[in-house]
Formats: sequence, structure tokens, C-alpha cells
Amino acid sequence: IFKYRDFNALALQLVRPGGLFVTCSCSGHLGTDAFEDLVIGTAHRHHKKLQILDRTGPGMDHPVMSNCPESRYLKTLWAIVV
Repeated sequence: IFKYRDFNALALQLVRPGGLFVTCSCSGHLGTDAFEDLVIGTAHRHHKKLQILDRTGPGMDHPVMSNCPESRYLKTLWAIVV
């Protein structure tokens, strides 16, 4: 999880205000809500605000099993840095 914070902090430094910020996770150990909280928290700690545009997940070629929440491991957050 710390690597996701570091990675997103570095990426946020490269995006100018008004720029598109897209970040992804393929970890089944990091849930969708936790991933979003981590990204937003990292942005705030680095004095950045994000306008969330969309949250996307696995495509049709990566089906999610109803009895296995870990199978929803692909997640993407689309945002504008404001």
C-alpha cells in the first residue's frame, strides 16, 4: 500500500492544474473504496485537489465472481487536478 502512495505522489507532481490524472490498481488486497481513499488522501497531503470524473473497473474479459470480492481487483480512478 505504501508503494501506491509513493507512486501516486510522484505522478501527481507531474500533472498541472487542469490536467488529467489517471491511476490504476490491480491488487485484490486493496479494495475499491480503500484505493480511492488512498489516492485522495495522497493528493491532499501534497496540497492537490482532485475532481473525480469516473471510477472504472474490470472489462467484460475479466468477470467478477459474486462469491469472491477479490476478483474485482482491477480498478481505475479518472480525475482532473484542480
